Amino acid sequence: MKPLWLASTIVAGWAALGAPATGQASEGLSPGGVAPRSSCAGLTGLTLANTQILSATQKSGYCNVIGVINKRTSTQDPDHFTYAIGFALNLPNTWHGRFEMMGGGGTDGSLQSDPQGSAGIELGQGWAIAADDGGHEDSASNAVGGYQDDDANAGGSAHFAIDAQARRDYGYNGIEKTATVAKQIISSYYGLDTVYSYIMGCSNGGRDAMVASQKFPWLFDGVISQNPGFNLPQAGLAEAWNEQVLGRLATTTDVNGQPFIASTFPAQDMEVASAAILSACDALDGLVDGIIDNYHACTARKVYPALASYTCGTGSHGSTPHGGSCLTSTQVDALKKIYSGPVNSNGQRLYSNWFWDAGIWTPPSAPGAGWGFWNVVTAPVPGVNTAINLTLGAGAIPMIFQTPPVVTPVNGPTGQEAFVFHFNFDTDAPKIFASTQAYPESSMDFMAAVSTDLRPFRQRGGKLIVSSSVNDGIFSGASIARWYRKMSQRMGSQTGDFARLFMVPNMAHCGGGAATTSFAGNELDAITNWVEKGIAPDRIVAANTNATSPYPAGAPFDPRVAVNFPTGGTRPLCPYPRIPAYQGSGMTNNAANFACVDPQFKPGGDHDFFDDDDGRGNNAQ
Repeated sequence: MKPLWLASTIVAGWAALGAPATGQASEGLSPGGVAPRSSCAGLTGLTLANTQILSATQKSGYCNVIGVINKRTSTQDPDHFTYAIGFALNLPNTWHGRFEMMGGGGTDGSLQSDPQGSAGIELGQGWAIAADDGGHEDSASNAVGGYQDDDANAGGSAHFAIDAQARRDYGYNGIEKTATVAKQIISSYYGLDTVYSYIMGCSNGGRDAMVASQKFPWLFDGVISQNPGFNLPQAGLAEAWNEQVLGRLATTTDVNGQPFIASTFPAQDMEVASAAILSACDALDGLVDGIIDNYHACTARKVYPALASYTCGTGSHGSTPHGGSCLTSTQVDALKKIYSGPVNSNGQRLYSNWFWDAGIWTPPSAPGAGWGFWNVVTAPVPGVNTAINLTLGAGAIPMIFQTPPVVTPVNGPTGQEAFVFHFNFDTDAPKIFASTQAYPESSMDFMAAVSTDLRPFRQRGGKLIVSSSVNDGIFSGASIARWYRKMSQRMGSQTGDFARLFMVPNMAHCGGGAATTSFAGNELDAITNWVEKGIAPDRIVAANTNATSPYPAGAPFDPRVAVNFPTGGTRPLCPYPRIPAYQGSGMTNNAANFACVDPQFKPGGDHDFFDDDDGRGNNAQ
């Protein structure tokens, strides 16, 4: 909880201005709010330690502030580039006491210079919103000051990782420094302290949010972490593993002389894989609708026979490879290896297994960065690998996740792709835990948010909502579920009083896919109601915006899939481990006709529970 004297002082200050510190989440903390006590342009003269405010511009309804923190010239970077934590802060003309820090994305390096809020509605509701660039800039033509930190011959957009401080800024320091400075500017501008502070982000931004709850438990009252890369270095091992597995299916090479992945799993083959998985597991939750809600029950024991029946020439679904009805035996073997997760030569698991999920296929009518985008292809380009694992991931794996960084050119026969395809899971994988004198923090130290000890965050009164795809192609849903179980075991039976996990079947990375993916606004309401009113979310209603079913009405799918899919309707997201269950009557696209029920699974039973480990092949504590 907030210290009593501080909470009382803040509320008294607001009351003096006719702005009580309570109210509906969707309406802000008060109908009236407060106006600035100084001009927007005047903020350029504000003096803050190690901070330069470069501009303060009045826009329609708010003041836009751009600045840098801890600007310096690197002595460790051979290019001696300029580094700083670039930030932007939007201050509404009428403020309702809330502050939100937006999480970043990818390897950062690009400032959201006009932040509106992670749900896209917060600034319009009177929130103050901040964003940062992760402590480096990819482009010289940015709003922060004209510097950039890329070098195509030495890591490309991940070049910043050659500088140990830039690694820390990217991993955790940028969020803490920006939030602290933003709150100081808010206090100066309005003459009042922030009442409630939140952070919300997806992917690396979800990692930012979880890092904040663990490293800076005093900083935010409410945390929303979506599809979090909370153990990104370990997920990076899976990126290399997946591409090497798929590389064995490649029949040609790309412009860099590496396996050309785009043709290994055409879209129609991912559709067949989705149909096979659904045939094994869709009915486990009581409704055949294209959504596997009972994902823990969708085990390899159930899926492998289904894949066999969809194997060309041996199963019951055809014999023509890539014809939209069957998979080759080599494709099936590749899927089994990928979904089992990366291992070293001794068979020790290095990351996580993956839940079997229909979202392996992203229908054209429900686009998103799904399994195929990460692992196979984003946009077809002859002779060029465009899978995200081989573009964004190929830069991060050698430069950011390895210690010391392995500096390579972006392209060419010895470039980043080559490093991924020749990654050694015996000798390279342990380097995510390594540190040196020049790089005293390993990538797991400065990036990961894997701690299960959230006592400081809970004791302060913080609330955490994590939402994740069951399987999004880059981060294993089984991994975040495992973390939540372990955290619950450590924190005790009252975990649900401060932290809840919501799993989303079929959803692509940070949205999209044949799923109920529209819920950001409801998630925002859920965290504010929990923080400010003590109302914990028993469900979060999510919507599907497709006008027609993204699934075809016939083969290779069960015809009931298209009929029962919640087209144009809603479904509940349930707090883990509960799952949605159809109550037997009413429309299947109405969340009111579903209850959140206990799946009654037990570790070691007929459910998908792998032994917990820490990525080194050891049992984690």
